[in-house]
Amino acid sequence: MDGSGTWRGHALIITNPRAGGIGDIALPELVRRCERWVGGAVVRATRARGDAVALARAAASSTVDGAGPAVVVAVGGDGTAREVAHGLATASGPAPGPGRAGPPMFVVPAGTANSWYRTLWGDLPWPEALDAALRQPEPSLRHVDLARLAQNQALVLVGACAGFPPQAIHEAGALTHLTGRARYEAALSALVPRFEPYPGRVLVDGVEVHSGPTLLANVGGGRFRGGQFQLLPDSILDDGLLDVCVIGAEHHPADVLGLTRGAEHVGRPGVVYARGRQVVIERTDARPVWFEHDGEVLVDFGHRFTLEVVPHAVPVLGEPRAARTVPAGTAVGGGHDAA
Repeated sequence: MDGSGTWRGHALIITNPRAGGIGDIALPELVRRCERWVGGAVVRATRARGDAVALARAAASSTVDGAGPAVVVAVGGDGTAREVAHGLATASGPAPGPGRAGPPMFVVPAGTANSWYRTLWGDLPWPEALDAALRQPEPSLRHVDLARLAQNQALVLVGACAGFPPQAIHEAGALTHLTGRARYEAALSALVPRFEPYPGRVLVDGVEVHSGPTLLANVGGGRFRGGQFQLLPDSILDDGLLDVCVIGAEHHPADVLGLTRGAEHVGRPGVVYARGRQVVIERTDARPVWFEHDGEVLVDFGHRFTLEVVPHAVPVLGEPRAARTVPAGTAVGGGHDAA
């Protein structure tokens, strides 16, 4: 962007045709809005997992050379947003670092939950959010933190979780007669009466913060998971720390679903809330633990997962105040995002 407030370059729009809510997005309207504020718009659709990483990485690399897009717009769910963030963060090499040069990222919520979008913009409709982000004389940029998962070197955007939620996501795949939010809600309801807490332990910066029967352990920067569950209500996106919430077996899964919608779980017995730079989640009987990040369930990865913060790794267009516009207790449509 130059000093007059005119964006240099075009908008690269990366769309995921498989995202759960893609049918609700009017792509021509998105293109018109981008063209109104930016020099033009180029649309690229993904065909397979990893495509958004490659497209975003190439865009960021070309921007550094002076020929790339001014902004990258991800159209999809949390999985698509994660891939775009990964590509932008690793454009100059495999090791992301703070304050990388390159285009900022904006997400149009086309998944079934859109947790990342809600964290940044609350309930503001995406056309209004996009206009607010692009029309400013100077963009409101936040260089947000990511987490690196040691087991596969994936970069985590919204969050990672062990226990009850990833098992529900996995079982939702078998409910082929349902789609989107309805599928995930049905899987949650079916799992509630038969879920068995696992023997777990969580370390934050080498200090044990939880040990015992575990319902779930969630780590990340995004306040929301599943679009409606405020597991990390106090999270700050760019503080250089990972927030951690562990809920023990003192609580029934059905009660936890209700409590976390309104962020009413924090401070209760059996709930741990902590922050740190490195988090280890493990199942202490050495059996595999259900685990997911950004809505993707990792199968057969083992009983122990380590996440480390990557501070200020990705520039994101967002209004910092917007994240505070969602009052506690607000219930919105949920479900996990398509990748």
